[in-house]
Amino acid sequence: MSECAAQVFTEFSPEKFTCLQEKVADQGIAIDGHQGSASKDGITIAWDYEADSQTLTIQCTAAPFYLSCGTINVTIHNWVDSCS
Repeated sequence: MSECAAQVFTEFSPEKFTCLQEKVADQGIAIDGHQGSASKDGITIAWDYEADSQTLTIQCTAAPFYLSCGTINVTIHNWVDSCS
């Protein structure tokens, strides 16, 4: 599978970012720092958090063929929504 479209979340406060870090840690994915990437079970996500503008960009850059971008993006949205 090729990359999924990047998702951009605005008005994403530092508290929401901390919440997101905790949510994904529960899934075994470490979001360490404001920028980076992490992989688990063949899925790789990249993120860039701009604290000054409170903007978070997340993108799935690799996934197994049996997982669609739609499925992955819904999961990411669920994580983000749970911190709103």
